[in-house]
Amino acid sequence: MNTNKKFFIAAMGLGLCVLISGLADAHTTWINVVDYTMQPVPGHSQSKEEEKGEEYIAQTIVYFGFGHHYPVDDFMPKKMLSTFCLLNENHYKKDLEPNPGGFLATAVKFEKPGPYIVSAALKPGYYTMHIEKGQVKHKLGPKTGLNGVILSLYYEQYAKALLTVGDTSDNAFAKPLGDKIEIVPLENPYKLHGCGGHFLPVKVLFDGKPASFCKVYATYAGFSTKDDYALATTADSKGIAHIRLTHWGPWLIKAEKRQSAGEDLKDKCNELHYTATLTFEIR
Repeated sequence: MNTNKKFFIAAMGLGLCVLISGLADAHTTWINVVDYTMQPVPGHSQSKEEEKGEEYIAQTIVYFGFGHHYPVDDFMPKKMLSTFCLLNENHYKKDLEPNPGGFLATAVKFEKPGPYIVSAALKPGYYTMHIEKGQVKHKLGPKTGLNGVILSLYYEQYAKALLTVGDTSDNAFAKPLGDKIEIVPLENPYKLHGCGGHFLPVKVLFDGKPASFCKVYATYAGFSTKDDYALATTADSKGIAHIRLTHWGPWLIKAEKRQSAGEDLKDKCNELHYTATLTFEIR
């Protein structure tokens, strides 16, 4: 093999490795919960001196996963959050104030039984990888004015966690919130089991319409310490995917939608990347 051919193959291999690492470097956001399912404690309340008289029947702690390794990986800066809230079964929204320490671990208290959703969204932004002086550089911003661009995308990310206080109905979480991209469980996961014989059907929506043939991934806590998923599939023409529940404990589902940048954004990025995550527990 001549020297030029060896150099070409080596360069192609390096380029492929850089591209793969670039795609993997776009962090994913999800919501972890200490107790996804709670039983109401009758007459339970906090000290009035400590909590200004607020009464509650259950409480838990939610915190953010950010990166590639489920359930925890990197720290996510508070300033990246656009919204962070708690919604009841009627989608009445209560804003949450993230604790600035650690993984933004935040106490959440519940006054009534029922199904609840903790919802969050990141501020939209740009992420770019480019080569400068022979080195790969990362930029949280558009590709404008840069040379040697490897990867440049506009991103939006949305995350939901499903919680219950007491028993909930079969369709407790089937109503969409209206996020740009969203995973909607068509059955209540708290009615299913991780025996391998149960499937959770989910519908992925994009702009309120079925996200036909989008990529859907799922995993459970303990499956891997790397950027691996226990299941990878593609939604059907109606945006529906079926997740086989092969394990007990906390689960993460991720859906992705990718589009080429339009004329209005082609000078800032090459691709639009929309991500939704859904977390819950199989008991």
